[in-house]
Amino acid sequence: MGRRMQGYGDTYNPDTMKLLARAFDEAWVEIRGDESSAQAEDRRTQLALIILALAREGSRNEREIGKLAAKYMKSIAKRGASAVRH
Repeated sequence: MGRRMQGYGDTYNPDTMKLLARAFDEAWVEIRGDESSAQAEDRRTQLALIILALAREGSRNEREIGKLAAKYMKSIAKRGASAVRH
């Protein structure tokens, strides 16, 4: 039996949920910063949504999911930093 994510129609079995949690943890270690608690919580939510989107597309490679999610989060941060400078 799978577990349904609240607010989404997606259902994942327990093994996939564990895989996604490990991918999240791996990506978070790579991208976490020194931001405030509220900012960190926003970034964690954004990261979780990215990981769910990758899973929704069918990816089940834990390392790939973590690396792609971290890369995407870093690109968002770079765009935000360059927007602040201009």
